[in-house]
Amino acid sequence: MHEKIFPKPAIEAKHREGLLGAHFDCFVSWMQEHGYSRETMRYHIQRVTHFGKYLEQRGIRSIHELESAHGQELLVTYQQYWKAKGYWNRNHGLRLYIRALKEAGVIKGLASKDSQLSLDIEQYACFLKSQKGLSESTINYHIHWAEKFLRFLGPGKDSSSISPFGIGDIDKFIVKEGVRLKRTTQQLVAYVLRTFTRFLYQSGKLSSDLSCLITSPRCYKMESLPRVLNWDEVKKILHSVDLSLKIGLQHYAILILLTTYGLRAGEVAQIKLDDINWRKETIHISQKKSGRDLWLPLTPQVGKAILNYLKRGRPPSKHREIFLLTCAPWNPLTSSNIAYVVRRHIKLAELDAPHRGPHIIRHSFATHLIREGVPLKEIGDMLGHRSPESTHIYTKTATENLREVALEVPEVE
Repeated sequence: MHEKIFPKPAIEAKHREGLLGAHFDCFVSWMQEHGYSRETMRYHIQRVTHFGKYLEQRGIRSIHELESAHGQELLVTYQQYWKAKGYWNRNHGLRLYIRALKEAGVIKGLASKDSQLSLDIEQYACFLKSQKGLSESTINYHIHWAEKFLRFLGPGKDSSSISPFGIGDIDKFIVKEGVRLKRTTQQLVAYVLRTFTRFLYQSGKLSSDLSCLITSPRCYKMESLPRVLNWDEVKKILHSVDLSLKIGLQHYAILILLTTYGLRAGEVAQIKLDDINWRKETIHISQKKSGRDLWLPLTPQVGKAILNYLKRGRPPSKHREIFLLTCAPWNPLTSSNIAYVVRRHIKLAELDAPHRGPHIIRHSFATHLIREGVPLKEIGDMLGHRSPESTHIYTKTATENLREVALEVPEVE
């Protein structure tokens, strides 16, 4: 039995009477499970009731009619109306309602866009995951550039299909984007477009395979150095955290993990409660990029930071991931959330950092270990490098500070 959402039974009865009110209890239970406040639940229910009236006025009599082409068209039209008005949050409750019913098995997933392009992108994402075995963050990178390229092409004749294009269009896109990108990034964009065009050709959406015609700038190994901070600056990032706040406990635990083990943002985000063995004082890290599993020693500082967060900062949740959002729904953090934590505290530490992403801490960590005399093999194993060359580049970074050392020149007699 759910808690009382509306102050008067008559008001609740009004929301239960509508087309979508048949699943009132299902939606309320889902929101309670995800930690929404009573006021927020009330607002979302009002938005769902309004959408139900909109459907009834247009002849929809069952929630399952939303799964038809006409129902999805009405859904998109409704969402675009409020989006055009600037009321983005009015669509949020509707999305949550659909998600709750989908998870409960009441309806199948509904498309948020009535567009063949959306289906093509979704199929491309499935291809990258099932055929290429790429991680979620890498898939998101591919999708970002594929969608950007499609926006560059403009809509097709029916505005819901891919516009015809050739190698000239791809070259123009790379040149346009290349003005603000480094050569290494241009190389990655070209690789994404090769993968995307090959997928379109193999799935019959492109008449010829253009992937072999896409060229990229040549990059040389170790031609550039990773951008790093000195270790005193890394300590300033940790000292910028306010441990009197719940969010500060979370941020500190995240930063301690990054600075103690040199982890990637995604590796921190996916750490689960079961990955910490308090008895053996070890922490398990799953490295998706290298496909390896690491069992690292749980240092007292890391253990204390995580324990403080679990006791005083983490909301109750069914999720096993350690780090959760600080507001409902209390879902696990993503790589983007971890990146935000790093950027925020680099700014609070007032550092003039050459780069503000999580990888600058990883690079700084590796460089610090080399300066401390840790063998390259141990550093490479901890960082999950497949090739020794990936670790060797940090020897170049670690010796750059020798240029700043003034050597005493002996007198010649």
